[in-house]
Amino acid sequence: MKLLIGIDGGQTSTKCVIATPELRVLGEGIGGGLVHLAAEHGEQRFLSGLNDAVQSAWRSAQLQPQPVQVAVLGLTGVDAHGSVEAKRAEQLARQIVACDAIRVHNDAYTALIGAHDNQPGIIVISGTGSIALGKDVANRTARAGGWGWLIGDEGSAMALGRAALNVATHAYDGTLPQTALLPALMQHLAIADFKDCKRIVYAADFGSRGFAALATVVSACAQQGDETARQIITDAGAALARLANGVAHALDLHQSPVAPLSGAFAHVHGLRTAFEQALVRSPAQFTVVAPQYSAVMGAVIIARNLAHQDQDQDPNYHKSGV
Repeated sequence: MKLLIGIDGGQTSTKCVIATPELRVLGEGIGGGLVHLAAEHGEQRFLSGLNDAVQSAWRSAQLQPQPVQVAVLGLTGVDAHGSVEAKRAEQLARQIVACDAIRVHNDAYTALIGAHDNQPGIIVISGTGSIALGKDVANRTARAGGWGWLIGDEGSAMALGRAALNVATHAYDGTLPQTALLPALMQHLAIADFKDCKRIVYAADFGSRGFAALATVVSACAQQGDETARQIITDAGAALARLANGVAHALDLHQSPVAPLSGAFAHVHGLRTAFEQALVRSPAQFTVVAPQYSAVMGAVIIARNLAHQDQDQDPNYHKSGV
């Protein structure tokens, strides 16, 4: 039986699907989240998360692990197919997956292919980080965002949490009006004095995930009517709309379907509404749509297409590749 494997490796988890070329899913599995391969223990975490996802997918399919026709991986921290990171990820993945062919892409690209079933469109992802990616009828792609939490990721859960802490510091100092975010963040961080937040935030293991976890505090305060929290979410929605506009401008798209993806849109109160309202004021005409397939199924769709081709026909990347 000819089989395909699709992988979606993000910061939260690694998902695997084993499917037939007809896109019939036989098994699904999950493993731990990933970090950039160049980060400390990055390769070990990649191998561990990938192995757990793949092995649990084989168990789900009630099949013994066996060679597959094509495996496609969409991974966080990989800039483009053919990049140094992608090539290294391919080498490492072959330790876990036996396959005739393997391809590694940025996880936003597999999400794009899944969301629009390989048709033209734009996605805007707001999870721990943020990025927008689009594809036109000529298979050109363009992206905006995806710069990571130290210099970018506006509109993400991380950015929401970081902004909340920032305004809380000003409320504590008396340089901005008081906000419900201040006591709510203290409760969330389990501190009696807000000055102690520095000890937590600057710890080595806090990072982007620590900030992103605070998005739930922003959401709760906004839902309870705190104007500062609501403004943070409004600003985040506008930032995400700017990403969509950047992609539309790069591809010269005057109208396009756009699919908002990932956890912040689903779980942060008012973020999707703020995003859609900002889109209405955009130069381009956008239609907000639900994704047709998940990111991991996007990887399977790419694998199916590669399996049907005699040669690898990667898209002609426009602007920055993914």
